[in-house]
Amino acid sequence: MLVCMLTAVCLLLTTVRANLSGTTVHSGDCVCVSGTGVRARDRAGLHGTSVVGTYNTGTCFKIYGGILTTDGFKWYEVSNGGNRMWIAGNFLTKGTSSQCAAGSCSAEQKRLACELAGSANVQAAHVHPSGVHDGAYANNNLHDMCNGLKAQRSHYTCAECRSPGAPGGTTCLSLNLLKFLQDLKNHGRVIINELSGACHGCSSRHYSGLAVDLHNDARSSEYMTKCKTHGGLPLDEGNHIHCQFYDGAHPNW
Repeated sequence: MLVCMLTAVCLLLTTVRANLSGTTVHSGDCVCVSGTGVRARDRAGLHGTSVVGTYNTGTCFKIYGGILTTDGFKWYEVSNGGNRMWIAGNFLTKGTSSQCAAGSCSAEQKRLACELAGSANVQAAHVHPSGVHDGAYANNNLHDMCNGLKAQRSHYTCAECRSPGAPGGTTCLSLNLLKFLQDLKNHGRVIINELSGACHGCSSRHYSGLAVDLHNDARSSEYMTKCKTHGGLPLDEGNHIHCQFYDGAHPNW
């Protein structure tokens, strides 16, 4: 387990350790995060910098150009949806061009995510029930999509999926799922517990952006009915309502 430095915030808490620092990379090369809760900063270094994002294994970026050594780490400037940020090479590995070539989500997905992220009727979680800290919370998923990025997935194991665990990387939240949530928020307050983040069953549709967990409250019956109306399969799982979708195809009830 990586131990926090005494004079700075931890870069991450993880048993995974990578190191790009000894690898030659050039502007435009693909690099990928290795670890859980890896923090990206607005400038190279630990002191006088701000955390601008938290990422998990499988999230990949292109090198923008800058490489600086400071505060005991070699920092790499990467491009993220047009924004630039810095990540310590200890938590990066060399990726392939295909890992950085994945298409973006649609303009309609972005629009719906922005409306959800900005709505007073939507309360999206900033934590996971597991207590694991990473950047794949429901609130972050919506804001990432709104900013033209894909939603992050968690990368850790749990009783439901001991191997390989949540896959890390990113995914687009499906249009059907976003339309379902839009319908709910247009008729009242809704609490979103999880979207593409957290650890679920190994084949969970959360990892494909096709499932949502909603807080079980007075609207639960409505959630289940509208989940079906939008082509999903609802499940009452006790403390939350799970609604999953099937790429436009209606499940067999």
